[in-house]
Amino acid sequence: MSIKNRINNVYRYFEPNLIIIGYLGCIGFPLYFFVWHYLFPQPYENFLLRLFCGTLFIPFILKDHLPYWFLRYKAIHFIATITIGLPFFFSYMLIMNDWSIPWIMSFMAALFLSILLIYDAYIISAISIIGITMGAFFSYGFHPINSENFHWGYIAVISFSYVTGIASHYRNHIHYEDQLLFARSFSAGIAHEMRNPFSSLYSSMELMLDILRQKSDNKEGNVNELESIIRSNMTVINNSNETINLLLSSINEHAISKNTFQEYSIVNIIKSSVESFGYQSSKDRNLVSVEFNKDTNYFGSDILFRYVIFNIMKNAFYYKEKSNFNININVDINTNNNVIKIRDTGIGIPKNNLDAIFDDFFTHGKKNSSGLGLPFCKKVITAFGGVISCQSKLGEWTEFTIILPKSDSKSVNKLKYELMSKKTPIIHR
Repeated sequence: MSIKNRINNVYRYFEPNLIIIGYLGCIGFPLYFFVWHYLFPQPYENFLLRLFCGTLFIPFILKDHLPYWFLRYKAIHFIATITIGLPFFFSYMLIMNDWSIPWIMSFMAALFLSILLIYDAYIISAISIIGITMGAFFSYGFHPINSENFHWGYIAVISFSYVTGIASHYRNHIHYEDQLLFARSFSAGIAHEMRNPFSSLYSSMELMLDILRQKSDNKEGNVNELESIIRSNMTVINNSNETINLLLSSINEHAISKNTFQEYSIVNIIKSSVESFGYQSSKDRNLVSVEFNKDTNYFGSDILFRYVIFNIMKNAFYYKEKSNFNININVDINTNNNVIKIRDTGIGIPKNNLDAIFDDFFTHGKKNSSGLGLPFCKKVITAFGGVISCQSKLGEWTEFTIILPKSDSKSVNKLKYELMSKKTPIIHR
């Protein structure tokens, strides 16, 4: 990540609290001149420096009323203000006051405040080094001082507190970001999962309306057809409910839930996925073909694997208007692995985007996309012990390759053993 992006991220993270910090800075700096000059006199004070530092914090208070040209530099201004107002000012005043106890405590407080304001370890380290270096330069360089109270033990304590503070705060922030990203991912996943059944139900309702509009003497045949459609819709709803329940249980466990994993037929799941997919028209079904040399089982979830097939097909159908468009699903069962290849003849994916398509929130070329479908598919296949990858030729085709381990492989047997060990045996009395 570039320095500019790091600075912008730090600013966005703390922007909601800028007004509070602005008031503390612009009032606190001049106010404490009177505290240290009159109430608890210190060897050195500088009202003009305090006034300058306090002025830097005023734009934080007026952040919603600043001119447009200033907004381009608001993140830079934030970093510069924190650098001057905390590490520089407090290190300068610490040295000028001959390392007095009140200023050692003030300097420590300033360090911890700067760590709270800026979570990025690289940025906080950089501004601390720059600010403290400037403070030492302006104090020792322009005002030679014989620091009788200085002790190297101060540096040891300050350094330890500083490093541990940065490490702890950064780790907590990363943990918080992971939890937030995970929650957003699964909430979007649930919303994403609802689109396909709604599309399927909508198509079924249109078909039912067409049947009801038809004038036919064969009422019994119409009733049977309607009953078949209704039962199909009920199956779609039940499958969606199961998927949502599985996603919700995965949220609670902070990972893909494996409690319901068992063996399923690869070909049967793929065929049922293709048949139950929410096509926008009956013609779309003819664009999908399934080929296989033989069938075998995989160990995982039928619902989640169907979700993966749905998601890849949905992404492919986004470009179905391309001439000669089709989707081919090929299942190759060999001695080592179960290989599923899903190829579409859409517009393809640029080469420089291939490495990012499985990243959270990455999207390219599609409107109203959350960028969470393929990352969740990767989580699912990884939970099965498999691997998913993508190859593409821009303007011609895109192919997803899913490799699933054999149901009797060492990795699957290990997963089965782990699941069995977690289950509590039922004791009949």
